[in-house]
Amino acid sequence: MSWFQARNFFDSFRPVYVATKACHIHFETLDFQQQTIRRTLLDQFRFIFTMVVDAYFIYRSIVLNLPYLYLTESVLLNVGNYLSLVLLSMLTFTLPLWNRLKTEEVFEIYANVNECDRKLGTLGIEINYRRHYWISVVYVLCTMCAAIIGTWNAVSVRRDSAWTNITMTAPQVLTVVAIFRISTNYGLFTCYSNLSLISINERLDSLYSVMTKHLATMITSPSTVSSGQVCHMIRQVAETHHQLNDTILLFNRCYSFQVLHATTMSAFFTLFVVFGFIHAYASEKNDITMNVTWNNLLYDVFYIAMFLQLVVSTSFVSGNCKRIATAVHKMISHAHYDKGIFRELESFSQQLNHHASRISSGLCDFDWTLLYSIAGTFTTYLVILLQFDVGNLDFHRHK
Repeated sequence: MSWFQARNFFDSFRPVYVATKACHIHFETLDFQQQTIRRTLLDQFRFIFTMVVDAYFIYRSIVLNLPYLYLTESVLLNVGNYLSLVLLSMLTFTLPLWNRLKTEEVFEIYANVNECDRKLGTLGIEINYRRHYWISVVYVLCTMCAAIIGTWNAVSVRRDSAWTNITMTAPQVLTVVAIFRISTNYGLFTCYSNLSLISINERLDSLYSVMTKHLATMITSPSTVSSGQVCHMIRQVAETHHQLNDTILLFNRCYSFQVLHATTMSAFFTLFVVFGFIHAYASEKNDITMNVTWNNLLYDVFYIAMFLQLVVSTSFVSGNCKRIATAVHKMISHAHYDKGIFRELESFSQQLNHHASRISSGLCDFDWTLLYSIAGTFTTYLVILLQFDVGNLDFHRHK
Protein backbone atom coordinates (compact mmCIF):
# COMPACT_ATOMS: atom_id res chain seq x y z
CA MET A 1 0.00 0.00 0.00
CA SER A 2 1.18 3.55 -0.81
CA TRP A 3 0.33 4.62 2.76
CA PHE A 4 3.19 2.52 4.13
CA GLN A 5 5.71 3.45 1.44
CA ALA A 6 8.45 5.96 2.24
CA ARG A 7 10.25 7.31 -0.80
CA ASN A 8 11.46 10.59 0.70
CA PHE A 9 11.69 12.44 3.99
CA PHE A 10 8.12 13.76 3.78
CA ASP A 11 6.79 10.20 3.50
CA SER A 12 8.86 9.08 6.49
CA PHE A 13 7.36 11.92 8.56
CA ARG A 14 3.76 11.09 7.60
CA PRO A 15 2.79 9.38 10.93
CA VAL A 16 3.76 12.50 12.87
CA TYR A 17 1.86 14.71 10.43
CA VAL A 18 -1.27 12.56 10.79
CA ALA A 19 -1.06 12.52 14.60
CA THR A 20 -0.47 16.26 14.99
CA LYS A 21 -3.24 17.13 12.54
CA ALA A 22 -5.68 14.73 14.20
CA CYS A 23 -4.90 16.28 17.59
CA HIS A 24 -5.29 19.84 16.20
CA ILE A 25 -1.66 20.87 16.73
CA HIS A 26 -0.95 21.52 13.04
CA PHE A 27 -3.68 22.67 10.67
CA GLU A 28 -2.26 22.92 7.15
CA THR A 29 -2.76 20.23 4.51
CA LEU A 30 0.43 18.69 3.15
CA ASP A 31 0.52 17.38 -0.40
CA PHE A 32 2.96 14.47 -0.26
CA GLN A 33 3.15 14.17 -4.05
CA GLN A 34 3.92 17.81 -4.81
CA GLN A 35 5.62 18.39 -1.43
CA THR A 36 3.70 21.61 -0.83
CA ILE A 37 1.35 22.89 1.86
CA ARG A 38 -1.96 24.70 1.54
CA ARG A 39 -4.77 25.93 3.77
CA THR A 40 -8.24 24.73 3.02
CA LEU A 41 -11.52 26.08 4.36
CA LEU A 42 -11.72 23.10 6.71
CA ASP A 43 -8.22 23.89 7.99
CA GLN A 44 -9.32 27.46 8.76
CA PHE A 45 -12.40 26.23 10.62
CA ARG A 46 -10.34 23.72 12.63
CA PHE A 47 -7.89 26.46 13.62
CA ILE A 48 -10.61 28.84 14.83
CA PHE A 49 -12.39 26.05 16.71
CA THR A 50 -9.12 24.95 18.37
CA MET A 51 -8.27 28.52 19.46
CA VAL A 52 -11.67 28.94 21.12
CA VAL A 53 -11.46 25.57 22.88
CA ASP A 54 -7.86 26.09 24.01
CA ALA A 55 -8.66 29.56 25.37
CA TYR A 56 -11.46 27.97 27.42
CA PHE A 57 -9.09 25.21 28.60
CA ILE A 58 -6.55 27.81 29.74
CA TYR A 59 -9.28 29.39 31.85
CA ARG A 60 -10.23 25.99 33.28
CA SER A 61 -6.59 25.18 34.09
CA ILE A 62 -6.32 28.43 36.05
CA VAL A 63 -9.55 27.81 37.96
CA LEU A 64 -9.54 24.04 38.44
CA ASN A 65 -5.95 23.91 39.74
CA LEU A 66 -6.85 26.33 42.56
CA PRO A 67 -7.26 23.44 45.07
CA TYR A 68 -3.48 23.02 44.90
CA LEU A 69 -3.30 26.27 46.89
CA TYR A 70 -5.00 24.57 49.86
CA LEU A 71 -3.74 20.97 49.78
CA THR A 72 -1.02 21.34 52.43
CA GLU A 73 -0.06 23.74 55.19
CA SER A 74 3.02 24.88 53.25
CA VAL A 75 2.29 28.05 51.23
CA LEU A 76 5.52 27.68 49.24
CA LEU A 77 4.63 24.15 48.17
CA ASN A 78 1.03 25.02 47.28
CA VAL A 79 1.90 28.11 45.22
CA GLY A 80 4.82 26.36 43.50
CA ASN A 81 2.70 23.40 42.40
CA TYR A 82 -0.10 25.68 41.22
CA LEU A 83 2.11 28.03 39.19
CA SER A 84 4.14 25.27 37.56
CA LEU A 85 1.01 23.41 36.40
CA VAL A 86 -0.66 26.59 35.10
CA LEU A 87 2.46 27.68 33.19
CA LEU A 88 2.86 24.20 31.69
CA SER A 89 -0.76 24.23 30.56
CA MET A 90 -0.31 27.68 29.00
CA LEU A 91 2.69 26.40 27.06
CA THR A 92 0.85 23.37 25.72
CA PHE A 93 -2.36 25.22 24.83
CA THR A 94 -0.46 27.93 22.90
CA LEU A 95 1.56 25.43 20.82
CA PRO A 96 -1.08 25.22 18.03
CA LEU A 97 -1.14 29.02 17.70
CA TRP A 98 2.66 29.17 17.52
CA ASN A 99 2.76 26.41 14.91
CA ARG A 100 0.20 28.32 12.86
CA LEU A 101 2.35 31.47 12.94
CA LYS A 102 5.49 29.51 12.00
CA THR A 103 3.93 27.27 9.34
CA GLU A 104 6.16 28.35 6.46
CA GLU A 105 9.37 28.02 8.48
CA VAL A 106 8.39 24.61 9.87
CA PHE A 107 7.70 23.37 6.35
CA GLU A 108 11.04 24.81 5.22
CA ILE A 109 12.81 22.71 7.86
CA TYR A 110 11.45 19.52 6.32
CA ALA A 111 12.03 20.75 2.77
CA ASN A 112 15.66 21.50 3.64
CA VAL A 113 16.17 18.04 5.12
CA ASN A 114 14.64 16.49 2.01
CA GLU A 115 16.95 18.56 -0.23
CA CYS A 116 19.96 17.58 1.91
CA ASP A 117 19.05 13.94 1.29
CA ARG A 118 19.18 14.57 -2.45
CA LYS A 119 22.63 16.14 -2.11
CA LEU A 120 23.85 13.34 0.13
CA GLY A 121 22.66 10.90 -2.53
CA THR A 122 25.09 12.49 -5.02
CA LEU A 123 27.83 11.87 -2.43
CA GLY A 124 26.94 8.17 -2.22
CA ILE A 125 24.84 8.29 0.99
CA GLU A 126 21.44 6.58 0.91
CA ILE A 127 18.87 7.30 3.63
CA ASN A 128 16.66 4.45 4.83
CA TYR A 129 13.29 6.22 4.78
CA ARG A 130 11.32 3.10 5.66
CA ARG A 131 13.25 2.78 8.91
CA HIS A 132 12.51 6.46 9.61
CA TYR A 133 8.84 5.82 8.91
CA TRP A 134 8.57 3.01 11.46
CA ILE A 135 10.58 4.97 14.01
CA SER A 136 7.99 7.74 13.63
CA VAL A 137 5.14 5.24 14.04
CA VAL A 138 6.62 3.75 17.21
CA TYR A 139 7.48 7.18 18.63
CA VAL A 140 3.95 8.49 18.07
CA LEU A 141 2.37 5.39 19.61
CA CYS A 142 4.64 5.55 22.66
CA THR A 143 3.87 9.25 23.04
CA MET A 144 0.13 8.66 22.93
CA CYS A 145 0.38 5.80 25.43
CA ALA A 146 2.42 8.01 27.77
CA ALA A 147 -0.18 10.79 27.39
CA ILE A 148 -2.99 8.37 28.31
CA ILE A 149 -1.09 7.14 31.37
CA GLY A 150 -0.27 10.71 32.40
CA THR A 151 -3.91 11.73 32.01
CA TRP A 152 -5.14 8.79 34.06
CA ASN A 153 -2.67 9.66 36.83
CA ALA A 154 -3.61 13.36 36.83
CA VAL A 155 -7.32 12.50 36.94
CA SER A 156 -6.70 10.09 39.81
CA VAL A 157 -5.23 12.98 41.82
CA ARG A 158 -8.45 14.93 41.35
CA ARG A 159 -10.52 11.96 42.48
CA ASP A 160 -8.58 11.79 45.76
CA SER A 161 -10.50 12.67 48.91
CA ALA A 162 -8.08 15.55 49.60
CA TRP A 163 -9.16 17.13 46.34
CA THR A 164 -12.89 16.42 46.52
CA ASN A 165 -13.00 17.73 50.09
CA ILE A 166 -11.95 21.12 48.70
CA THR A 167 -13.80 21.19 45.38
CA MET A 168 -16.79 19.08 46.45
CA THR A 169 -16.84 17.53 42.98
CA ALA A 170 -15.02 14.84 41.05
CA PRO A 171 -13.38 15.69 37.68
CA GLN A 172 -15.86 16.44 34.90
CA VAL A 173 -15.56 15.23 31.31
CA LEU A 174 -14.21 18.57 30.09
CA THR A 175 -11.55 18.50 32.79
CA VAL A 176 -10.43 15.07 31.66
CA VAL A 177 -10.35 16.24 28.03
CA ALA A 178 -8.30 19.32 29.01
CA ILE A 179 -5.76 17.19 30.91
CA PHE A 180 -5.53 14.76 28.00
CA ARG A 181 -4.95 17.65 25.59
CA ILE A 182 -2.16 19.01 27.80
CA SER A 183 -0.46 15.59 27.79
CA THR A 184 -0.90 14.99 24.05
CA ASN A 185 0.21 18.51 23.05
CA TYR A 186 3.33 18.34 25.20
CA GLY A 187 4.11 14.77 24.18
CA LEU A 188 3.62 15.37 20.45
CA PHE A 189 5.63 18.61 20.64
CA THR A 190 8.50 16.59 22.09
CA CYS A 191 7.89 13.91 19.46
CA TYR A 192 8.11 16.07 16.34
CA SER A 193 10.90 18.23 17.82
CA ASN A 194 12.98 15.18 18.66
CA LEU A 195 12.35 13.49 15.32
CA SER A 196 13.39 16.68 13.52
CA LEU A 197 16.58 16.81 15.59
CA ILE A 198 17.24 13.11 15.03
CA SER A 199 16.86 13.61 11.28
CA ILE A 200 19.24 16.58 11.28
CA ASN A 201 21.72 14.68 13.44
CA GLU A 202 21.68 11.66 11.12
CA ARG A 203 22.43 13.90 8.11
CA LEU A 204 25.29 15.54 10.00
CA ASP A 205 26.61 12.11 10.91
CA SER A 206 26.41 11.01 7.25
CA LEU A 207 28.24 14.17 6.19
CA TYR A 208 30.95 13.45 8.75
CA SER A 209 31.38 9.92 7.40
CA VAL A 210 31.77 11.33 3.87
CA MET A 211 34.47 13.71 5.10
CA THR A 212 36.43 11.20 7.15
CA LYS A 213 36.23 8.30 4.69
CA HIS A 214 35.68 9.32 1.08
CA LEU A 215 37.02 12.87 1.12
CA ALA A 216 40.03 12.10 3.31
CA THR A 217 40.92 9.16 1.05
CA MET A 218 40.69 11.31 -2.08
CA ILE A 219 42.88 14.03 -0.55
CA THR A 220 45.56 11.64 0.69
CA SER A 221 45.63 9.72 -2.63
CA PRO A 222 46.15 12.45 -5.24
CA SER A 223 47.30 9.94 -7.86
CA THR A 224 43.86 8.29 -8.11
CA VAL A 225 41.73 11.44 -8.52
CA SER A 226 42.32 14.93 -9.86
CA SER A 227 42.41 18.04 -7.66
CA GLY A 228 39.36 19.33 -9.55
CA GLN A 229 37.29 16.31 -8.42
CA VAL A 230 38.43 16.79 -4.84
CA CYS A 231 37.55 20.51 -4.94
CA HIS A 232 34.12 19.68 -6.38
CA MET A 233 33.45 17.19 -3.59
CA ILE A 234 34.58 19.68 -0.91
CA ARG A 235 32.16 22.25 -2.36
CA GLN A 236 29.33 19.67 -2.31
CA VAL A 237 30.05 18.84 1.33
CA ALA A 238 30.23 22.56 2.21
CA GLU A 239 26.93 23.29 0.44
CA THR A 240 25.19 20.40 2.20
CA HIS A 241 26.56 21.50 5.56
CA HIS A 242 25.46 25.08 4.86
CA GLN A 243 21.91 23.89 4.17
CA LEU A 244 21.90 21.82 7.37
CA ASN A 245 23.13 24.88 9.23
CA ASP A 246 20.22 26.88 7.79
CA THR A 247 17.90 24.08 8.93
CA ILE A 248 19.27 24.35 12.47
CA LEU A 249 18.73 28.12 12.44
CA LEU A 250 15.15 27.53 11.29
CA PHE A 251 14.67 25.02 14.10
CA ASN A 252 15.92 27.64 16.57
CA ARG A 253 13.44 30.21 15.26
CA CYS A 254 10.54 27.74 15.28
CA TYR A 255 11.06 25.71 18.42
CA SER A 256 13.82 27.09 20.66
CA PHE A 257 11.47 29.26 22.76
CA GLN A 258 9.12 26.33 23.33
CA VAL A 259 12.02 24.03 24.17
CA LEU A 260 13.33 26.60 26.68
CA HIS A 261 9.86 27.04 28.20
CA ALA A 262 9.29 23.28 28.35
CA THR A 263 12.64 22.48 29.97
CA THR A 264 12.33 25.35 32.46
CA MET A 265 8.76 24.52 33.49
CA SER A 266 9.53 20.79 33.71
CA ALA A 267 12.47 21.51 36.02
CA PHE A 268 10.32 23.96 38.01
CA PHE A 269 7.54 21.40 38.44
CA THR A 270 10.06 18.68 39.35
CA LEU A 271 11.54 20.97 42.00
CA PHE A 272 8.22 21.37 43.76
CA VAL A 273 7.28 17.73 43.34
CA VAL A 274 10.49 16.64 45.09
CA PHE A 275 10.03 19.40 47.67
CA GLY A 276 6.47 18.16 48.30
CA PHE A 277 7.68 14.58 48.61
CA ILE A 278 10.23 15.53 51.26
CA HIS A 279 7.72 17.78 52.99
CA ALA A 280 5.16 14.96 53.19
CA TYR A 281 7.65 12.63 54.87
CA ALA A 282 9.19 15.27 57.15
CA SER A 283 5.90 16.64 58.44
CA GLU A 284 3.08 14.77 60.09
CA LYS A 285 2.04 12.08 57.62
CA ASN A 286 -1.49 11.29 56.57
CA ASP A 287 -2.76 9.05 53.82
CA ILE A 288 -4.36 11.88 51.85
CA THR A 289 -1.18 13.97 51.57
CA MET A 290 0.92 10.93 50.69
CA ASN A 291 -1.48 9.83 47.93
CA VAL A 292 -1.42 13.27 46.29
CA THR A 293 2.36 13.44 46.62
CA TRP A 294 2.91 10.05 45.00
CA ASN A 295 0.51 10.85 42.17
CA ASN A 296 2.31 14.14 41.49
CA LEU A 297 5.62 12.29 41.46
CA LEU A 298 4.34 9.77 38.92
CA TYR A 299 2.89 12.56 36.77
CA ASP A 300 6.24 14.34 36.88
CA VAL A 301 7.98 11.28 35.40
CA PHE A 302 6.18 12.06 32.11
CA TYR A 303 7.68 15.57 32.00
CA ILE A 304 11.15 14.43 33.09
CA ALA A 305 11.22 11.85 30.27
CA MET A 306 10.24 14.49 27.69
CA PHE A 307 12.79 16.94 29.11
CA LEU A 308 15.64 14.40 28.93
CA GLN A 309 14.71 13.48 25.35
CA LEU A 310 15.00 17.13 24.28
CA VAL A 311 18.33 17.65 26.04
CA VAL A 312 19.85 14.46 24.61
CA SER A 313 18.72 15.22 21.04
CA THR A 314 19.96 18.80 21.08
CA SER A 315 23.29 17.72 22.61
CA PHE A 316 23.88 15.15 19.86
CA VAL A 317 23.24 17.74 17.13
CA SER A 318 25.60 20.25 18.74
CA GLY A 319 28.23 17.54 19.24
CA ASN A 320 28.10 16.47 15.58
CA CYS A 321 28.45 20.10 14.44
CA LYS A 322 31.59 20.48 16.53
CA ARG A 323 32.93 17.16 15.26
CA ILE A 324 32.62 18.25 11.61
CA ALA A 325 34.39 21.55 12.34
CA THR A 326 37.21 19.69 14.11
CA ALA A 327 37.62 17.29 11.18
CA VAL A 328 37.95 20.15 8.66
CA HIS A 329 40.46 22.01 10.81
CA LYS A 330 42.54 18.85 11.22
CA MET A 331 42.59 18.35 7.44
CA ILE A 332 44.00 21.85 7.01
CA SER A 333 46.54 21.58 9.82
CA HIS A 334 48.05 18.13 9.38
CA ALA A 335 48.66 17.66 5.65
CA HIS A 336 49.94 19.35 2.48
CA TYR A 337 47.61 19.88 -0.46
CA ASP A 338 47.32 21.36 -3.88
CA LYS A 339 46.59 25.12 -3.69
CA GLY A 340 43.08 24.66 -5.06
CA ILE A 341 42.23 22.02 -2.45
CA PHE A 342 43.72 24.18 0.30
CA ARG A 343 41.63 27.19 -0.77
CA GLU A 344 38.44 25.11 -0.73
CA LEU A 345 39.20 23.68 2.71
CA GLU A 346 40.08 27.14 4.01
CA SER A 347 36.81 28.53 2.65
CA PHE A 348 34.90 25.68 4.28
CA SER A 349 36.73 26.33 7.57
CA GLN A 350 35.81 30.02 7.47
CA GLN A 351 32.19 29.07 6.81
CA LEU A 352 32.22 26.85 9.90
CA ASN A 353 33.78 29.60 12.03
CA HIS A 354 31.35 32.30 10.94
CA HIS A 355 28.25 30.08 11.05
CA ALA A 356 28.80 27.80 14.04
CA SER A 357 25.79 25.48 14.21
CA ARG A 358 24.18 24.95 17.59
CA ILE A 359 20.71 24.57 19.05
CA SER A 360 20.16 27.76 21.02
CA SER A 361 17.37 30.02 22.24
CA GLY A 362 19.60 33.08 22.42
CA LEU A 363 19.59 32.90 26.22
CA CYS A 364 21.35 29.54 26.45
CA ASP A 365 22.62 26.68 24.31
CA PHE A 366 20.79 23.37 24.51
CA ASP A 367 23.47 20.80 25.30
CA TRP A 368 24.81 18.81 28.22
CA THR A 369 25.91 22.00 30.01
CA LEU A 370 22.25 23.00 30.25
CA LEU A 371 21.51 19.74 32.08
CA TYR A 372 24.36 20.39 34.51
CA SER A 373 23.19 23.97 35.08
CA ILE A 374 19.62 22.89 35.74
CA ALA A 375 20.80 20.15 38.11
CA GLY A 376 22.89 22.66 40.07
CA THR A 377 20.07 25.22 40.17
CA PHE A 378 17.59 22.51 41.17
CA THR A 379 19.75 21.45 44.12
CA THR A 380 20.35 25.03 45.26
CA TYR A 381 16.69 26.02 45.26
CA LEU A 382 15.59 22.74 46.82
CA VAL A 383 17.87 23.45 49.79
CA ILE A 384 16.50 27.00 50.04
CA LEU A 385 12.89 25.79 49.96
CA LEU A 386 13.59 23.16 52.60
CA GLN A 387 15.17 25.78 54.85
CA PHE A 388 12.09 27.98 54.59
CA ASP A 389 9.82 24.97 55.14
CA VAL A 390 11.73 23.74 58.17
CA GLY A 391 11.43 27.24 59.64
CA ASN A 392 7.67 27.15 59.18
CA LEU A 393 7.44 23.70 60.73
CA ASP A 394 9.51 24.81 63.71
CA PHE A 395 7.28 27.85 64.10
CA HIS A 396 4.12 25.74 64.21
CA ARG A 397 5.79 23.24 66.52
CA HIS A 398 6.78 25.87 69.09
CA LYS A 399 3.51 27.64 68.80
